[in-house]
Amino acid sequence: MKILALLVAIYTPVMLLIHLSTGKILRAWNEQPGSSISRWFPPRCALRTEALFWFLALAAWFLWRPLVLKILVIVFAVIHLAIWAAGEFRTNGKKGSAFTASPTMKRAIVAFDLAEAFILAALGVVAILYLTHAG
Repeated sequence: MKILALLVAIYTPVMLLIHLSTGKILRAWNEQPGSSISRWFPPRCALRTEALFWFLALAAWFLWRPLVLKILVIVFAVIHLAIWAAGEFRTNGKKGSAFTASPTMKRAIVAFDLAEAFILAALGVVAILYLTHAG
């Protein structure tokens, strides 16, 4: 059980960095296709990174004692896993991300990611508290 808590605690800062940088990442993907972010962290990689975290959060189910955390983990996992599946199984062959096409969609993604950052921080804190208080 401690290993899952440790993985969540280690992975959370990475997720927070991504979510607090969403605006810059989206701008690089759309305006600078040759940028280092576009090469090293393309949209499909971002979707996989987030999906992996939410799979991990589901696997660490025992950590989320309050019902509200369990509900948040389920809701965010379903959202991210559905978006990941859509990104993976998209067959139109276009480069880039279908989720960043319009300025309105970009603003919605940035707002969603900022809200998600609070949930990620809470999950990270719970994991760290578990590690520091686990026998």
